[in-house]
Amino acid sequence: MKVSVVIPTFNDEGTIAETLESVFAQRFDGSFEVIVVNDGSTDSTRAVLARFGDRIRVIEQPNRGVSAARNAGIRAAAGEYIALLDGDDTWTEEMLLKTVPVLEKNLACAAVFVDGMLVDLAGRTIAPHYVEPGLDHSPTLDEMLARPWPILVGAIVARRDALLATGGFPEEYDAGHYGGEDVFAFILIRERGEILYVPETLMRYRRPEFTQRVAKRIAALERDGKSRGRVVDPEIYFEGYRIFARLVRERFGARGRMIVEDSIDRKTRDLVTLGMMAMHSGNRELARRCYLSAIRSRPAEMKTYFRLAWALLPEGVARVLSPMLSSRIRQSVSGPPVLEHRPQ
Repeated sequence: MKVSVVIPTFNDEGTIAETLESVFAQRFDGSFEVIVVNDGSTDSTRAVLARFGDRIRVIEQPNRGVSAARNAGIRAAAGEYIALLDGDDTWTEEMLLKTVPVLEKNLACAAVFVDGMLVDLAGRTIAPHYVEPGLDHSPTLDEMLARPWPILVGAIVARRDALLATGGFPEEYDAGHYGGEDVFAFILIRERGEILYVPETLMRYRRPEFTQRVAKRIAALERDGKSRGRVVDPEIYFEGYRIFARLVRERFGARGRMIVEDSIDRKTRDLVTLGMMAMHSGNRELARRCYLSAIRSRPAEMKTYFRLAWALLPEGVARVLSPMLSSRIRQSVSGPPVLEHRPQ
């Protein structure tokens, strides 16, 4: 077996069939197997997978998060190479054709990655390229420790031995965490050898608009069923950033300082964005929690203190004072935030 395609899935009933069809449409002469790890889906994902019969191997597990799901597939794989793909993304038909031969010809290479296009939930293109100019090359380890390198999970094919040697994806991330588990895994792969870049767009990375993602997260934060209606601490939803920073510090020390700082910055920006979205929706308590968490992450960011002070004002007082502010300042404290597309 030359290649094992490993696909974790959780509640992807609307996309997993398209993902699998893109795998079976590969113009690749070598042999490959398809392993789908169903990470405790509660929708109709299992029924969709059943339609593919023995064309795929399905591993069932409780919902433990994407890291544990990927690792389960990697451990079960028989292929020399592991091609990763998530349950809502797709490949072009030349993905394996253009990547596997690079690994075959470069024995010291640990992995190969390609460019991807970003599409929305309906499949419309958001951005034609994920890899930015200036980053369209095979990175050194120091470059990958300076900032998150633009490697999408579905855009990389790695040697199975390299993934097993690094421990795969960090399982400190559980089902409720996000933010950096793939970045850390790819840094460890780079320690094992080069990650070569193939400058072709060979996969489609499906993601909702940033506004949709933030709005969904706001809804999840506003009420937590386990806490009987109590508004929860939003910082726990960004635990992945803290886990990533700790893992990098433990392994690389001062050498990883730049990417650790970047992780803290990202966490702070996301907390502030959530706070502004909460203010705009009228949830001042959630906004205050977001801003307090952001201040703990970046205490020198003075704008956050101003936003927190505004959120602490009684709503009636804020309503009276609001017309006295310029439109720019009013939006800064009351939202909605000006949302820009960010790849990571």
